[in-house]
Amino acid sequence: MKAIRVAAIAISLSLSTLATTATTTTTASASGATANQQLKALKASLTTLQNSLTWQGSAAATYPAVDTAVEQTLTDLNRIQREHPTAVPQAGTFSKQLERLASEADYWVRVTAEPGYAPGVLDTVANVQAGLREWWTETGEIRRDLRKPSTVRPVHGAAPSRTGVDETARAGRVFSDVREKNALHMVVVPPGSYTAGATEKEQEIFGVPSARRHFERPQQEVTVGKPIAVGRTEVTVGQFKQFVKKTGYQPAQGMRTWLPNKDSLMEFRPELNYLNPGFPQTDDDPVVGITKNDAEAFAAWMSQRTGQTYRLPTEGEWEYVARAGSQNPFFWGKDVKDAGRYANTYDEDAYAANRFSISGSGEWPHVKNVRDGFPHTAPVGSFKPNAFGLHDMTGNAREFVADTWIDSQAGATADASVRHGEAPFVVLRGGAWNYQPQNLRIAYRSGYLSSETRTNMFGFRLVREL
Repeated sequence: MKAIRVAAIAISLSLSTLATTATTTTTASASGATANQQLKALKASLTTLQNSLTWQGSAAATYPAVDTAVEQTLTDLNRIQREHPTAVPQAGTFSKQLERLASEADYWVRVTAEPGYAPGVLDTVANVQAGLREWWTETGEIRRDLRKPSTVRPVHGAAPSRTGVDETARAGRVFSDVREKNALHMVVVPPGSYTAGATEKEQEIFGVPSARRHFERPQQEVTVGKPIAVGRTEVTVGQFKQFVKKTGYQPAQGMRTWLPNKDSLMEFRPELNYLNPGFPQTDDDPVVGITKNDAEAFAAWMSQRTGQTYRLPTEGEWEYVARAGSQNPFFWGKDVKDAGRYANTYDEDAYAANRFSISGSGEWPHVKNVRDGFPHTAPVGSFKPNAFGLHDMTGNAREFVADTWIDSQAGATADASVRHGEAPFVVLRGGAWNYQPQNLRIAYRSGYLSSETRTNMFGFRLVREL
């Protein structure tokens, strides 16, 4: 009888184990089905969002649907990230992107609903359409990569140069924190003060359009209170390629570009990228066609591998180091024709190769009787530096700064700290290889109403804190 009871207990335990196993399997299956259902819902939300990023005749008619769709997409993404943390490996990165789009859509809905709203110089039809195309591309890539793990690899420390540079270093010292090919070279810049913005007289002389003049005014006194180190040049193609190779980072695909013909438009061309911006470059040319987010990723990589703090300059810092003690329109003086020695501009060579124009406005003015031999970007450092020893502070590539767009100098921070606008729209400073004379001035400032903006004239340089 004892043997029978033991056998019965054993059978009971076996049945119990089988039941528990079956229940666990069923629960796991249900959980998996729920994750799959949530993924399906998220893909559907992303499809709706991507479809909403299509021009509907005006920003006011377009963005309410975008606003609704991006909020639903974020809700679905946050839910699956909370309940199934491994289902979308790059959920954190995607959330940050979509949160920026949500902020932008909210801005557009609010601003276009204001009484008397009318498009200005930054929210032209062409600009808004290009911004929509940038985000259409990004949302499509997010949907494509939902199940893919990040390609970014852990950062390894670089071979230190042991320079020991800190805030006691002498002004003008050139150094690098790493010993390698393509190393970033930084210049120590002393503290100081300057007057930000342009005078009315300067704007009159250079024919700044009335609709843009408030971008550069009113003038403000700004002080950079401690020394900083600034990139001697813009970050190059070779340096950015090294970053991508070592980290597995995937830069933005596609960019806006002016087409070289008699009726140019700033079009988004999805086939272009930083390795092919639509014209030939060397590894020593400034990298272009990248986003502000790409630039900040490069800065984070430099910080992680060196143990120092690298970042984009603030707008106040940028104008200070660009002026290098000058209050003239250009850091070299008042005459734009001297640009041939100091800046890669839209001169006779660039004009002959591109002949940019806008329908109804005629061809762009160029710097006449100046030839530098470069129809597009030039290798960094090809021209004379400013008084701080910094090359290409105007011309070659425009440069991203840390601030987000505010359309005037009113309220510019007196200590050159970062300013935050109503939405994460980008600010660019400095002229570029294809910029007309008035836009080579140090006071020139402009923004683009999309945080994903990239063009074949945008690049960046870095600041290193001391």
